Amino acid sequence: MSDMNVVIKASELTDEGLVEICRAAEVIACECPGYIARILRQVRTFQHYTTNCIEQFPEDAETHRWLAERAGQVEKLLFQTMIELMQKENLIDESEHILLDKLSERARETALKQVGLAP
Repeated sequence: MSDMNVVIKASELTDEGLVEICRAAEVIACECPGYIARILRQVRTFQHYTTNCIEQFPEDAETHRWLAERAGQVEKLLFQTMIELMQKENLIDESEHILLDKLSERARETALKQVGLAP
């Protein structure tokens, strides 16, 4: 269960913030926000990994710089996709804070509808 008191600024989406989004959307229903958050974290991890490879394997530095650059491009696209999805779903308030409680409630309502327990 996500800590609904956590404040996540949309423009500063950290790995910890991505974990909170995953927790808030963990109900078996439409998990798109959580799924994108998990992919985004994996891309960031890969980018850090390839950057470390530059030091560990200097003979392959050019390839690892290229991989890190490509991962950065993917990270930017996924980040923008996450923000746009949150905006489309009205999950970001006027202060640009992600509304974890609303995300969590929406996920629960969707799950209840899927099993016929909500109108």
